Amino acid sequence: MQDDKAIIEEVLQGNKEAYAHIIDKYHEKIVFIIRKKLGNPQNVQDIAQEIFIKAYYHLPEYKASFEFGGWLYRIAANHCLDVLRKWKRTPTITGEDYVLVDTRTPETAYLEKEQQSFIRHQLMTIEEKYRIVLELRYLRFLSYEEISQRLSIPVTTVRARLSR
Repeated sequence: MQDDKAIIEEVLQGNKEAYAHIIDKYHEKIVFIIRKKLGNPQNVQDIAQEIFIKAYYHLPEYKASFEFGGWLYRIAANHCLDVLRKWKRTPTITGEDYVLVDTRTPETAYLEKEQQSFIRHQLMTIEEKYRIVLELRYLRFLSYEEISQRLSIPVTTVRARLSR
């Protein structure tokens, strides 16, 4: 098996499939870090995937003078801290905390459904690059910075696309 630096060089040269070797080699260690930092979350595989994606997009910043595993583990540890912060911001609501009561009349329920249908139809007419930003901001409630990171575009571009 090739060493990490050779594989990274291949990936940077455009061979995206070579990155699978990195994932295969480090997946178990990354899962171990996630479990160590976050306990045993249900979405451990999703978090691992996010870490590998983040590392992939930051590969051009990797300095070959450092050990790749250490660099990747630092990304994993930092991402786990981000996940913890996100979890702390999101309040946990149990069934005892609330009771759902539907106070809508059949007429308002119908109007809401019609409005949602209209909005979905209108979104489909918008150019994809604008639609994606709108959906992330107003349907998934992501911040400008989160959208910027997810789409790998500057925050100013996110703002511009939302204003058009």
